[in-house]
Amino acid sequence: MKLYLFNPENDIALVYGRRRFTLSPQVARLHGDGSLLPLWYADEGDMVLSSGVDIGWLNDMRGIFCLHPEVVESCHASCQGSPWGWSFDAARRLSAAGASVLDDKRLDSIASVSHRRVSIEIMSSLRDALSFQLPPVPVEITTISELREIVADAPVYVKAPWSSSGRGVFRVAAVDDRVAARVNGIFRRQGSVILERSLDKKCDFAMLFHSSGGKVEWVGYSLFFNSTGDAYGGNLLADDVMIEDMLVAAGATREHLHAIRSELTGILAGVIDGVYDGYFGVDMLVTTGGMVAPCIELNLRMTMGVVSHILVERHLAPGVTGIYRVMHGLPTEVRTPVVRNHRLVEGTVFLTPPSPAGFNFMMETGSYDMVSRCLYS
Repeated sequence: MKLYLFNPENDIALVYGRRRFTLSPQVARLHGDGSLLPLWYADEGDMVLSSGVDIGWLNDMRGIFCLHPEVVESCHASCQGSPWGWSFDAARRLSAAGASVLDDKRLDSIASVSHRRVSIEIMSSLRDALSFQLPPVPVEITTISELREIVADAPVYVKAPWSSSGRGVFRVAAVDDRVAARVNGIFRRQGSVILERSLDKKCDFAMLFHSSGGKVEWVGYSLFFNSTGDAYGGNLLADDVMIEDMLVAAGATREHLHAIRSELTGILAGVIDGVYDGYFGVDMLVTTGGMVAPCIELNLRMTMGVVSHILVERHLAPGVTGIYRVMHGLPTEVRTPVVRNHRLVEGTVFLTPPSPAGFNFMMETGSYDMVSRCLYS
């Protein structure tokens, strides 16, 4: 029995470690508005941590989609905490609600593997194992002079060691005073930055995995798109066959995708080394030339891509495609849902109670053309 916590601020919490911190109003709103999202991926007998529930919406979703998890504000000691991502903050929240949590040593290990320098290790291993072209391996730096030297050769993406949803990631083609001040700020807070060569991107995607008892298994694909400022926008809702076909249509080589998947499973098992159990994802991209960048970053936590994958498996009618997205405010168009056998056939479904002034989590059906425009525009 698990107690699920939606804590999308987890990557921010990793920066603070054991220190307590205050969520910004926007992040706090995202945390609250999305608290019931685990209803869609938890199992029967599990519980979801939330308060102030919209009972009308909850009862409707239970009846229409046969959702079984119970919504609670606390649980008994035998329930196991299951956050969106593990951090000391997540452990405090779940422990206060009565759930069992990971010990400090395990939490420290998860934070260490969540550092973006791990992408350097993964990329180095992939370059040693694969014979086809891959992007340059990222580098970790601690001084502005190193940044100036590397940017002189080519533009880069500067990445804070821990950050989320596009925050702490920005492109640099020249180092002026503003850029230097921003990077020095990250040095002061987190000690270093990761530099990754800027690529001519065609589309974003991820490979999804699950780790248990030291064994890592491939779960599927995630094809996603960003909104303004590289923040998460949404995901394609489709089976893995269709997503792989779309990646190939975008220029990727099917054999390369399969080889990356095969090698990553073993590499990730060595990197994670049994410290983390659960779903996670590795963000990737396809360039306009068809090259696959196989490790933009490792997200050692639940991801929106995993949510999308489970929505397709459990709640979308077979053969139906669509979009899962998170947006601020209500959409201009909401189509009446058509549901058969507890699966969405047509229309729009709010996965959390509709929030006119807050964040809304939705799945909506759409044609292949609509999906393609959303992903590649």
